[in-house]
Amino acid sequence: MPTYGGAQPVITAGGTTVYTNGAATGGVSGLAYDGKDASYVYFTVRPGTWTLTATGTGRLDDLALGRQVTSSNSLENGDWGRNRLTDGKLRSVTGAKGYTSTEFPSADVSANPIWVEVDLGADTDLDAVRLFPRTDTVAASGGTAGFPVDFTIQTRPDGATSYTTVRTVTGQPNPDGLVQTYGFRTTTGRYLRLHATRLGSPASDETAKYRLQLAELTVPTAATTVTTNCTLENGDWGKTRILDGTTTSVTGAKGFTSIDFPSADVSRTPVWIEIDLGADRTIGAVTLHPRTDTGGAGGGSAGFPVDFTIQTRPDGATSYTTARTVTGQPNPNGAAQTYTLASATGRYVRLQATRLGTPASDETTKYRLQLAEILVR
Repeated sequence: MPTYGGAQPVITAGGTTVYTNGAATGGVSGLAYDGKDASYVYFTVRPGTWTLTATGTGRLDDLALGRQVTSSNSLENGDWGRNRLTDGKLRSVTGAKGYTSTEFPSADVSANPIWVEVDLGADTDLDAVRLFPRTDTVAASGGTAGFPVDFTIQTRPDGATSYTTVRTVTGQPNPDGLVQTYGFRTTTGRYLRLHATRLGSPASDETAKYRLQLAELTVPTAATTVTTNCTLENGDWGKTRILDGTTTSVTGAKGFTSIDFPSADVSRTPVWIEIDLGADRTIGAVTLHPRTDTGGAGGGSAGFPVDFTIQTRPDGATSYTTARTVTGQPNPNGAAQTYTLASATGRYVRLQATRLGTPASDETTKYRLQLAEILVR
C-alpha cells in the first residue's frame, strides 16, 4: 500500500484499521503485516477479494525510488553502484556517489552502447524522466563529468520483450551540475532504460577515461511534471509535449495549447503552465518556441503570449517570485524567444499569461496560449 512519505498514514482493510501511528495493528484474519519502507507498507494476504484504503499519504514524486537497477556495464565499490542510482540521494556524496560505468577509451560507445534499467515494479503511466548529474568532481574541461551526450529513453511493459523508444536526445549540452528533465508522450511500462551511445566529458581526476555517470535517476508520477490550469489534450496537443524535445510543431507533437478564449485579454483569469524541474536549481533563462505548423491570422506566429510573467517557486514553498515581466511582446514570426532571468532559483517555473497573441489562421476568433516547446536553462 502506498504511503509516499505521508506524515500519519492510516490503512484500513474492509473498514478495520490495520496500520496507524507507524505500526501495524493486526486484527484482520488472512492479512499479515510484512514490513515498510519510505514509500510503501507491505502486507501478505490470503487469496480472495480485498479492499484496502490508505489515507494521510503523501505524493510519490519518484516512481524509481528504491527500485532495482540492472545495467550492461557497472562499477561496484564503496562509492558507486547500480542501486545507488535510485537511493534517493540527488547529489554525489562519499559512500553514495551514484552510478558509474566502467571506463572506455573514447566518448563513442555506439558499437557497444551502455544501458541502465530501472524496474518500477509494475506497469504504470510514464511521461518524464529526470537525470541528476554527478556533483562530487567536475569534468576535465569544466562542468559536469560523465553526463551522456547521445542517448535514448526506452520503456518496456511487464511481460514484453521489446522496447519502445520514447525520447531521443542528440548533442546534449553539458548540464553544469543541473538536473535535466526529459518529457515524452504518455506511455505505459514497467521498465525504463537509459541507452547511451556517446558519453560526456571525463572527470578531472581521470582525463582519459570516459564513463556514464549519474548521481540519481528519478521517474516522476505521470501528469505531475507539467501542470496547467486550462490545457487541451488530444492526439496533437498536450501539456507534456512542451518538454518532448521537439521545438517545431509536427503532427502528433504540436506542443501545448490552452483551451480557447473569446478575447486576448485573460487578465481576470490568467492562463498558466508550470514545469517541475525535480529539485531546486539556478534558472538562468527560459526559451519559448512558438507554434510553427499554422500561421497567425494576418501573419506571424499564432498563440504566442503578449503580456506574461515568468515565476519561480522553491521546493516546499507555496508562494511564487516573479523573475521576469514581459509586456507588449512583438509577434516572434516563428523565431524562438529567450528571456534571461536575474538571480532566479527554484524547483518550479511558471509562465503566466494575461494577454494572448494572434489567433491561428484556421480559427480566427479563438484566442489561445500556444507553444511548441519550453526550454529552461
